[in-house]
Amino acid sequence: MADTTGQNPGHPGITWADFLSALVDHHDTLTAVAWRLVEHADGDDVASVERALRRLRTRGQKDGGVWGQRLLRVFGVPASIEQRVRWMGVYHSPFNDLPVALCLDQLRLWDRPPVSESRARVWVQLGHVTHALRSGDIAQATLHARRVRDTLGALPADYDAARIEHALVEGFIASHDGSGNPAVDAALDRAERLLAAATLADEDRDCFRARLVDQRAYQKNRAGDHATALALYESLPAIDRHPFASYRRDAGLAYGYHKLGRTQEATAIAHRACEHAGDGGYTRLRVMGLLMLAWIQGADGEPARARARAIATRLGDDQLLRRVDRGKS
Repeated sequence: MADTTGQNPGHPGITWADFLSALVDHHDTLTAVAWRLVEHADGDDVASVERALRRLRTRGQKDGGVWGQRLLRVFGVPASIEQRVRWMGVYHSPFNDLPVALCLDQLRLWDRPPVSESRARVWVQLGHVTHALRSGDIAQATLHARRVRDTLGALPADYDAARIEHALVEGFIASHDGSGNPAVDAALDRAERLLAAATLADEDRDCFRARLVDQRAYQKNRAGDHATALALYESLPAIDRHPFASYRRDAGLAYGYHKLGRTQEATAIAHRACEHAGDGGYTRLRVMGLLMLAWIQGADGEPARARARAIATRLGDDQLLRRVDRGKS
């Protein structure tokens, strides 16, 4: 497989041939893959299993049948494929900075066998949640989040990143029901417990932590407790390990400083937040940073707001456009 970086939005999903190719790359030969299957089932001979696998190669993205299920049960999803699917399901990946229609096209292409028959389907389901939220369809987001919950129930502990993602999006969905909704705190408390126990790369941990703080601080700001919200952002690491986490921290600090009358500091750090968004390739975050800057600058902020609207329009992102409109009122 030519691309295993997780950032190839032009690939038309994964076929059974791709799946087998990844397994052969790892185990050296198709015969070795067949032997592993024989070891897990009495009565099969290697030659007949190899023939079955060659037939499976021709199935494209159709139902893999018995042999597809056996492959998934014995081997799971190859890491190179899982990484690519995960990229579509984690909110803090640049996948969500693609135009909304393109994101949906990619999710539909990947929501087919073998991925849709595997554990990795949870990432596609999470991608559908985010797409629905970007489209402003809370009902669809809620429906997809329920499907994620059902899938997560059968997954092992090494899918805790998906569980954290799910808890955070459930908290975000619940926040649309107005302030004081206990479901928000329940979801965020669950995310915090999972985050404390999960084994994650430092960059992932930083991004999840920044998102958790951002959602908690949003509730505080919504209630008018700007000092507590600012303290939450100030509790985040000052080190810049990932542009997404750095953006969330600095955007929150800019908001808090402005609310507390520290306008010069707010302006400087809002510019820094925009730089983090650009450095990470996060077009949507750059829009939000520009809106933050426009809000802080008041009457002088119209050029920044106009740039934000132009970007949001090109992305076809209704949620961002609503933010632009709210900024005008």
